[in-house]
Amino acid sequence: MIPLFLVAALLHENGVSSSQLDVNGQDIRVRFTFSLEDLAGLARLDLDRDGRVSRDEWERVLPSLLSYISGHFEIQSGGEPCVATGDPTHLPPPMALSEGRTPVSLDLSYRAPREMSRLHIRCTLFLEHGGNPRHVAEVAGGPVFIFDRDRTDSEGVGGPPRSGPWRFGAFGLLGAGIAALGIVGIRRAAGHRRLPAPVLPS
Repeated sequence: MIPLFLVAALLHENGVSSSQLDVNGQDIRVRFTFSLEDLAGLARLDLDRDGRVSRDEWERVLPSLLSYISGHFEIQSGGEPCVATGDPTHLPPPMALSEGRTPVSLDLSYRAPREMSRLHIRCTLFLEHGGNPRHVAEVAGGPVFIFDRDRTDSEGVGGPPRSGPWRFGAFGLLGAGIAALGIVGIRRAAGHRRLPAPVLPS
């Protein structure tokens, strides 16, 4: 398993984002971490052009960002889609737009129609950008997945036991190995310049 500090360090590379999935019954809470630069490629954040993203500006743009994320990070349980909801009142702090590598955390909750069985993730975040953006997703107590332009779908992950955290045994180790091998490619892709992304409607 890739340590959390290493996943966080990868965010300093261009076009890399991450998520942590916490499964509890029918609910999955996902904390996404993006660079400010990547979010600025999706929508205009600095609406008054003063060089900073204020609390009021986050409040105005956050619904569009959450809608984009939920449409490009989809979770299924047992072949059935989980319903995603975001909390537009949980706002990032004000920050300078010039600090493009600043990490920004956004939360989404997903709910399965019934008890969690096999978890399947489809991730197409930032694929409208140029280059090969990557997303590192870590399931608590389970595997780590690396998503990119060539790998948008995870393998199905077995559901939780009757009690205690999810356990994946060798499958979790395999996920960690895949993630470790992907680090080299992530760093080599860091210098790739991205094309502008389309602006989301406000």
